[in-house]
Amino acid sequence: MAQEFPVVFTIGNSSSRHEVMLISAGLGIKNLSDRIQELASSSVNCAEALAKYKKKSESEKVTEIKVRWAAEGRDSKLFPKTTILTGENCKAVLSLISLHGGKDVLEVTLESPPSSTEDSKDSKESKDLPDRTK
Repeated sequence: MAQEFPVVFTIGNSSSRHEVMLISAGLGIKNLSDRIQELASSSVNCAEALAKYKKKSESEKVTEIKVRWAAEGRDSKLFPKTTILTGENCKAVLSLISLHGGKDVLEVTLESPPSSTEDSKDSKESKDLPDRTK
Protein backbone atom coordinates (compact mmCIF):
# COMPACT_ATOMS: atom_id res chain seq x y z
CA MET A 1 0.00 0.00 0.00
CA ALA A 2 1.27 3.47 -0.87
CA GLN A 3 2.26 5.89 1.86
CA GLU A 4 -0.68 7.97 3.06
CA PHE A 5 -0.44 11.73 3.59
CA PRO A 6 -2.83 14.37 4.96
CA VAL A 7 -4.64 16.77 2.66
CA VAL A 8 -7.05 19.61 3.39
CA PHE A 9 -10.08 20.11 1.20
CA THR A 10 -12.45 23.06 1.17
CA ILE A 11 -15.96 23.17 -0.24
CA GLY A 12 -16.75 26.06 -2.54
CA ASN A 13 -14.86 29.31 -2.22
CA SER A 14 -15.06 29.25 1.56
CA SER A 15 -12.56 27.83 3.98
CA SER A 16 -15.29 27.59 6.63
CA ARG A 17 -16.48 24.31 5.07
CA HIS A 18 -13.41 22.08 5.13
CA GLU A 19 -11.97 18.81 6.34
CA VAL A 20 -8.65 16.98 6.56
CA MET A 21 -8.26 13.39 5.39
CA LEU A 22 -5.52 10.85 4.75
CA ILE A 23 -5.10 9.76 1.14
CA SER A 24 -2.49 7.95 -0.94
CA ALA A 25 -0.94 9.22 -4.17
CA GLY A 26 -2.24 6.16 -6.04
CA LEU A 27 -5.89 7.13 -5.50
CA GLY A 28 -7.95 7.64 -8.67
CA ILE A 29 -10.31 10.57 -9.29
CA LYS A 30 -13.46 8.45 -8.75
CA ASN A 31 -12.26 7.06 -5.42
CA LEU A 32 -11.10 10.51 -4.30
CA SER A 33 -14.50 12.02 -5.21
CA ASP A 34 -16.34 9.25 -3.37
CA ARG A 35 -14.23 9.71 -0.22
CA ILE A 36 -14.77 13.48 -0.27
CA GLN A 37 -18.55 13.10 -0.76
CA GLU A 38 -18.77 10.62 2.10
CA LEU A 39 -16.72 12.79 4.45
CA ALA A 40 -18.49 16.02 3.44
CA SER A 41 -21.90 14.52 4.20
CA SER A 42 -20.91 13.40 7.72
CA SER A 43 -18.35 15.96 8.93
CA VAL A 44 -19.28 18.81 11.25
CA ASN A 45 -16.51 20.87 9.65
CA CYS A 46 -18.25 20.59 6.27
CA ALA A 47 -21.73 21.47 7.49
CA GLU A 48 -23.36 24.53 5.93
CA ALA A 49 -24.45 27.37 8.17
CA LEU A 50 -28.10 26.83 9.12
CA ALA A 51 -27.96 23.32 7.58
CA LYS A 52 -30.26 22.02 10.30
CA TYR A 53 -33.08 24.03 8.67
CA LYS A 54 -32.35 22.72 5.18
CA LYS A 55 -34.64 20.08 3.69
CA LYS A 56 -33.18 16.61 3.83
CA SER A 57 -32.33 15.39 0.35
CA GLU A 58 -29.82 13.24 -1.43
CA SER A 59 -26.21 13.95 -0.66
CA GLU A 60 -24.27 16.45 -2.72
CA LYS A 61 -22.10 15.16 -5.57
CA VAL A 62 -18.57 16.29 -6.39
CA THR A 63 -18.56 18.11 -9.73
CA GLU A 64 -15.00 19.45 -9.71
CA ILE A 65 -11.80 19.11 -7.71
CA LYS A 66 -9.12 21.75 -8.09
CA VAL A 67 -5.75 22.07 -6.34
CA ARG A 68 -4.74 25.48 -5.04
CA TRP A 69 -0.96 25.20 -4.99
CA ALA A 70 0.95 26.75 -2.10
CA ALA A 71 3.36 29.42 -3.34
CA GLU A 72 6.01 28.64 -0.74
CA GLY A 73 9.03 26.94 -2.27
CA ARG A 74 7.82 27.36 -5.85
CA ASP A 75 8.59 29.95 -8.53
CA SER A 76 5.30 31.87 -8.79
CA LYS A 77 6.18 33.03 -12.32
CA LEU A 78 6.41 29.46 -13.60
CA PHE A 79 4.20 27.36 -11.35
CA PRO A 80 0.40 27.60 -11.79
CA LYS A 81 -1.86 28.86 -9.01
CA THR A 82 -4.45 26.10 -9.55
CA THR A 83 -4.88 22.82 -11.43
CA ILE A 84 -8.15 21.00 -12.13
CA LEU A 85 -7.94 17.29 -11.32
CA THR A 86 -8.85 14.89 -14.11
CA GLY A 87 -8.66 11.15 -14.50
CA GLU A 88 -5.41 11.55 -16.40
CA ASN A 89 -3.56 13.83 -13.96
CA CYS A 90 -5.00 12.78 -10.58
CA LYS A 91 -2.22 10.42 -9.49
CA ALA A 92 0.53 12.83 -10.59
CA VAL A 93 -1.12 15.78 -8.83
CA LEU A 94 -1.57 13.76 -5.63
CA SER A 95 2.10 12.74 -5.81
CA LEU A 96 3.12 16.41 -6.03
CA ILE A 97 0.88 17.24 -3.06
CA SER A 98 2.46 14.43 -1.01
CA LEU A 99 5.96 15.75 -1.78
CA HIS A 100 5.04 19.26 -0.63
CA GLY A 101 3.98 18.18 2.85
CA GLY A 102 0.29 19.06 3.01
CA LYS A 103 0.64 22.75 2.08
CA ASP A 104 -1.55 22.51 -1.02
CA VAL A 105 -5.35 22.58 -0.72
CA LEU A 106 -8.04 20.75 -2.69
CA GLU A 107 -10.95 23.02 -3.59
CA VAL A 108 -14.09 20.95 -4.12
CA THR A 109 -17.26 21.99 -5.91
CA LEU A 110 -20.36 20.12 -4.74
CA GLU A 111 -23.75 20.15 -6.41
CA SER A 112 -27.06 19.00 -5.00
CA PRO A 113 -29.12 16.81 -7.29
CA PRO A 114 -32.33 18.54 -8.46
CA SER A 115 -35.31 17.56 -6.37
CA SER A 116 -38.12 15.73 -8.12
CA THR A 117 -40.76 18.11 -6.71
CA GLU A 118 -39.06 21.09 -8.37
CA ASP A 119 -38.81 19.23 -11.66
CA SER A 120 -42.49 18.28 -11.66
CA LYS A 121 -43.47 21.84 -10.68
CA ASP A 122 -41.46 23.28 -13.58
CA SER A 123 -42.95 20.86 -16.09
CA LYS A 124 -46.49 21.55 -14.79
CA GLU A 125 -46.00 25.31 -15.16
CA SER A 126 -44.78 24.92 -18.71
CA LYS A 127 -47.92 22.92 -19.60
CA ASP A 128 -50.22 25.58 -18.14
CA LEU A 129 -48.67 28.48 -20.04
CA PRO A 130 -49.96 29.29 -23.53
CA ASP A 131 -47.56 29.14 -26.46
CA ARG A 132 -46.80 32.76 -27.39
CA THR A 133 -44.05 32.10 -29.89
CA LYS A 134 -46.48 32.19 -32.85
